[in-house]
Formats: sequence, structure tokens, C-alpha cells
Amino acid sequence: MPSRLVLTLWNAHRRAPGQALLMLLGLALSVAVVVAIDLAVDSARGAFLESRRALSGAATHQITADGGEVPMPLLAELRAQGLWRSAPLIEREVLHAGSGARLRLLGIEPLSEAALRPWLAGDMGGRSDEESAPLDPAPIDPGALIGRNDVVLLSQRLAARLKLAPGDALTLSVDGRREALRVLALLPDDRLPSGSGDWVLADIAAAQAITGLEGFTRIDLIADEARAAAIAQSLPQGLRLVATTEQDSQLAAMSGAFEINLKALSLLALLVGVFVVFQTLSFLALQRRRLIGLLRALGVSNRELGTLMLGEAALVGALAAGIGIALGIALGSVLLQGLARSYGELFYRIEVSALSLSPLLLGKAAALAIAGALVAVLLPLRDALGVPVLDALGRDSAGLRAPEQRLRALLLPAVVLFAAGLMLILYGPQGLFWGFAGLFACLIAALGLIPWAAGHALGALEAVLRDAPVRWRWLIAGTRRTLGRTGIALAALALAIATVIGMSSMIHSFREALSVWIDHSLQAQVYLSAGGRSALPEGLVEAAEALEGVEGIGLNRRSQRLPESGPVEVVGLQLPAQGRSGFELIAGADDPDLWSRFAAGEALVSEPLSQRLRLAVGDVFRMPTPQGQVDLRVAAIYRDYSSPQGVLTLDLARYQQLFGDRAVGALALYAPGSEAARLKTELEALIAARFAEHAGLQVVTAGEIRAISLEVFARTFAITDVLRLLAGLIAVVAVLGALSALAIERSREFALLRALGLAPVELSRLQRVQGAVLGLIAGLAALPLGLGLAVLLIEVINRRSFGWSMQLDLPWAQIASAIAISTLAAVLAAWWPARRSAGADLSRQLRGAGA
Repeated sequence: MPSRLVLTLWNAHRRAPGQALLMLLGLALSVAVVVAIDLAVDSARGAFLESRRALSGAATHQITADGGEVPMPLLAELRAQGLWRSAPLIEREVLHAGSGARLRLLGIEPLSEAALRPWLAGDMGGRSDEESAPLDPAPIDPGALIGRNDVVLLSQRLAARLKLAPGDALTLSVDGRREALRVLALLPDDRLPSGSGDWVLADIAAAQAITGLEGFTRIDLIADEARAAAIAQSLPQGLRLVATTEQDSQLAAMSGAFEINLKALSLLALLVGVFVVFQTLSFLALQRRRLIGLLRALGVSNRELGTLMLGEAALVGALAAGIGIALGIALGSVLLQGLARSYGELFYRIEVSALSLSPLLLGKAAALAIAGALVAVLLPLRDALGVPVLDALGRDSAGLRAPEQRLRALLLPAVVLFAAGLMLILYGPQGLFWGFAGLFACLIAALGLIPWAAGHALGALEAVLRDAPVRWRWLIAGTRRTLGRTGIALAALALAIATVIGMSSMIHSFREALSVWIDHSLQAQVYLSAGGRSALPEGLVEAAEALEGVEGIGLNRRSQRLPESGPVEVVGLQLPAQGRSGFELIAGADDPDLWSRFAAGEALVSEPLSQRLRLAVGDVFRMPTPQGQVDLRVAAIYRDYSSPQGVLTLDLARYQQLFGDRAVGALALYAPGSEAARLKTELEALIAARFAEHAGLQVVTAGEIRAISLEVFARTFAITDVLRLLAGLIAVVAVLGALSALAIERSREFALLRALGLAPVELSRLQRVQGAVLGLIAGLAALPLGLGLAVLLIEVINRRSFGWSMQLDLPWAQIASAIAISTLAAVLAAWWPARRSAGADLSRQLRGAGA
């Protein structure tokens, strides 16, 4: 009996296979978006954490210096106390003199690595310059580095990228100096941890000679909590002990808000997909009304029927999950490299070449798909089983009236949910999660309000067209009467278009704000940077300042610090008077002594940092330095879009005093605007003549920086373009499914019109116009919803995610095109059902409809 019931119920899919395919496609695309974003984000974050873990090895704690270096005698003291599971490390960003590629120089002590980084201890398969059998690699011992200050080890992958072989010369640029080294050997990639593709390994003494350090960047060690607490208490001022996992988590947390935004957008696409399933299953429930009534009359219980329909929904969810996971893996591979580049430009450098397939994430996607399908079937199931048996066996329109009644019944809950969402946003907790919870509550509520509002709008239009030709009155009346079927698709399309409008408005506003900020900030005409954390060579600052036409010079040194409050970018700035107007001050601008306070050692804090740490003018920021904790008073807060984690700016002299870093990383030349091109040419000639051996020096004008910044901005938001396109595609699938179902449902009505003399071409045209009306209504409904979404994204989500504020600047051309696309998409979705209706067999439709 159960197997026969299953076959009986599934006959509806055989009669309308297109509906089943559209349902699967809509949900599968939604799952694909979720899978792609989850896999790409987690692969990128995982690559960063794996790289950090590989570098830390088995170390449980690290001894670091606040802005300086860890002294060498400390290592001897630790080992005198019996702490032999410890190893010093020097980590420094350097440049390859030939290509300008950024590399990480790692100074290691091979004899100390066995307990912490086993992959660095003992023999590793590889090939050295003394070997003659490249196809038969012999073991390479990193201990061969000891006592050799001019050799390094590279991975095979990095050597291939730099076109180097064992024995070749390798020239690195370190703080503007060139260091000539030789490649001792290549280490096999399969023996190295992930994320090691830019590592250059040297003996610790060689790394000290190359970098000019007398101590270490840090000391890694293995210690239990009691031993760690004792070490922390005994450390000299300026040194501190941090748990490895804690430090890695702090660094990884920088990208957390960015990832939450992407995942929230993917869940929005899933929401649209669930509505596609709901719409299709609602239609199937109506198509099966008489069949279900007959089965109930024959003694099949509601429980059995309910179990079968729930199982059907779960099977749909499982099939869609399988298709969506496969599509998501393919899409995630496409998104990964663009996302990795965005991470490198916004947060931290990562090296990732392939997706990391997590069974947990794939299982989560499958669970979401199945759960979404089960939730989507609940109302159709209640409708199908709630109709009295005699009504279900009859030919009345009880099944049609239920959706309209449900739309009216949803009005009050939708209003209450919308109000609750707004209250949560305005007066609830300030966390990002609560901001998105309120936003999703408002969007879900809008899905219940849109069909109701569309019904009233069509009713008003019907009254206006009272004297219009009958076919047009029939079209409007039919559209309004069938909102019970098409309302969900209408709401899904409106939600997708609102997402496009909201995201486009937010991105356009951000781009305009960024453009204005760049123009305001770039007061100098020519800028010179050493690249990354490198330093300008000695003598270059003085030579650049002496160029003809230079009216002032600004100097800059930037570093990342890890106070207890989390990572922060610290900038030391020597600023001429004409460069002060480059700061757009949000708070503290009315202080006449502001720049005197700045020169005396007070700090300027960027808006993201002030938002993250709730800092105001007059507050104190506690900064760890080699001399101990220093309290820095906040003199002003300024607008800044350069760093999501926040920037703290100090006078360069104060920066040098606190951190002992006398290097300069960049300079800016102030001159008349007309002199920019000449000054750039002369500076480049100066570098070529006197500083040619220093790689990585970059000379750009203010206009070039503006163009580069906007290009980075475009790349960062490219992933949202893909997501918006997919959300729109899912919505088009929803509309196509709704109109196809409507064509099947109204087949007898269409046949009757044709029997009364309406030409098939005219019937097809009317159906396409009906689709256009639905698309236009969706676009118009999406307009206020999208603008509200833009306001919430700018004023709530952006502020809570990144601390950035901006003015809403509407892209009217994009908004108009979104509404036009909504109408066009609905017309295209109506084309196939209209064509089928116009070409269907008339006698069969008149005999078979309603059976």
C-alpha cells in the first residue's frame, strides 16, 4: 500500500515535470550559493590559520616584544630553567629584487626545531646544488644552514615561480638594502605545510645579519598553564607571553565581519530558494486536491498522507542539496582566488590554491536544504489535509481560495514581525548578529506584505480601467484573482530586485564616499613607498626633498601592533602644514590646539577604531611598547576607509620614541598640482641614478593612487556582483515556476476563451502582458524595500561591521535598470507558459481541466 501511494502521488510530477525541475533548480541554486560562499570563506580563513599553525608548530605560547625585538639572552635563561622545548624565530617581510614579489624571510635555529616544528627538523627529501641526480632527490638537512650566512632554502613551488635552481643567486631587498644570497637547496612541496609558498628559510644568525636585528622576532615554546604563568611573571618590561591560539584568533578575527556579511547574503539567496519550493508544493497540493480527497475517502489516514508528503519534501531537499553542493563546489573554486585577493588587500596575506572541502560545511548545506524544503511544505500540507473530503472531491474553487485567505491571515503577523525587526535594530543589542537578525525579520515580513499590497494596487487599477476593453479588464482581474498562486513568486522576485537595489545603493554610496575621501586625503602630488613593511634607503628622503619645486615633505612609518584590544595599525606621521587638511575630522575639529597636542604625543584615531573600541575624544588608548604600557590620549577622530580594524596615528617623533623604529616607509612630496608629472619623472630618475640597487620602490602620483584604490574597491565587491546575479536568477526561476503552474491551473479558462474566438496569438500576448504586470509590480514593490535595505546596510550593518559611516547616494540609473530587468525577467518567464497555452490541444483542455 505505501509504495502504491507513493507512485500515485508522484504521478503529479510526471504530468508536470517542468515544475519539479524548476523546484529542484531554484533550491539547488540557493544551496550552491551557500556552499560556494562557505567553502571559499572557510578555505581562505583555513589557509591563513594553517599557515600560522605551521609556523608556530606545536608551540603553545610565544614570547613577543611590544614594538621591538626579543633579546637573545632570554633564550639562554629559559633553557637554564629547563625549558628546552623552545625555539627562536625571526619573521620578516622582504622583497625579491628581481620580480618585486613579497616573500617571508624565516630565520630558524634547526637544532631547536625537533619538538616544535618537526617538518624543519632532520632530513627532508630535496635537492641541493651539490647533487647531480635531479630525478632522485636526496635528503636535505635544514641543519646544513648552520654557520652559513649566505645560503637559504626555498620550496620547489617558490623556486619555480622565481625561476631559480639550487646554486642560483637570490637577491633580497630588506629595508631598501640589497642582500645577495645563494639557494642551497629546494625543499619538496609535499613535505612542507600549506601556506609555505612564500617562505625563504635561513639560519637564525644569517637572518639577523640580513635584517639587522640583534635579537629575535619571537620565541616559541611549549609549556603548561602553570609554567606559562610563571614565565609571564618573570618577563622583563616590554616582553609578554601570549597563547598561540589566542594570537592567531585575534588576527583571524579581523576578517570576521566581512565573512558574516558574505554568509548573510548567501542565506538571503537560500530564503528565495525556499520560497520557490513553497510555491511549487502549494501548486502540487492544489493539483492533487481531488486525488488526496479520494485517498482519504478510501481510508488512507491524514497521518499516512502527511508522512508521504513530508518524505517527498525531504527527498526534494536531498536531491537539491546534492545538485547544489556540486554546483557550489564549482562556483566556490571560481570565487576563491578573488576572495583571497580581497583578504590580502583588506586584512592579511594568504596563499590558497584549492578549496578545502569540509564535510561539516557540506552537511550543513544539505541540512539547510532539507530543513528548508520541510518548512516550505508545512502550509501546503495543512491546506491539502484541511479541506473536507467532499469539497476536495468536488470541482469548486476551495483550493484556490485558501491561498488568498492565507495571504490575508499573514498580514497581521507580517506587520508585527516588521515592527519587531525595526525595534531590534533600533533598540536591541549592538552586535552584528542582532543587526542581521533585525534585517532578516524585516525582509521576511515584507514577503508577507508584498502580495497583499499588490492585490490592493491591482484592485485600484481594475477600478480605473472600468471602461477599458474587456480583455484588459479580464487580464487585471485575473492577475489579482491569482495572486494566491503568484504572490509568493512576486514576493521572491521583489526580494531579489530589492537585494540588487539595496546592495547597489550601498556599494555606490561607498564608492562615492571613498572617492571623495581619497580626493580629500591626497593633498600631496607625488608619493614614494618602499612597499609592504620595508624602509626607504638612507639618503633618499633628503635627496627627494631637494628636488626642484618641492614645497613640503611628509614622512610615514606604518606597523601593526597587537594590544589586548586586538590588532591595530599604528602610523607615525611627519606632516607639513599643507597636509593637515587631508584629515577629515569627525570629532575634535573645533580644538584650536589640536595639532599642538598631536605634536606633543596625543593620538588621532580613525573612525573604525573609535567604533570598535568605543573611543571618544579625551579617552585613553593603552598601547604596549618596549618600555611598557603607554597611555595615549585621543585628540581627534577622523574618517578613514583604509583599514577595517582601525588606525592610530601618532606624530613620527612620538612613534620613534615609543617603538625605537627610526626607519621611514613612505614619503609624500607637496608641490603645485601642475608639477606632479615632472616631479614624478625626476624622482624616478633620482632613484635610477642613485638607488637602483634597492628593489620595490614605488613612485605614484595622487591620480594614480586614486585609480588603484578604486580598482581595489571594484575587485573587493566583485563577489557581491556574482551573488546578486544568482539571487536574481533564482527569483526568475520562481516566476517561471509560478506562471507555468498558473498556465496549467487556468488551462480550461484559456481553452474557453479560445473557443469563444480569442486567437492563440492574442492569448499568448495577454499572458506575456500579465507577466510584465507582475514584473513591474515586483519592481515597484522592490523600490521602497531596496531603499530601506540600503539604509539599514549603511547605517547599521556597515557601522557594526567595519565602523565606516557614509551618506546614502542613490544610483538612479541602476535602480531604473533593476526595475526594467524585473519586468523583462517576468516577460521572459511568461513566454514559455504562454507559448504552451496558445499551442495546446483545445478539445483536450476543455475535456480534461478541473478533473
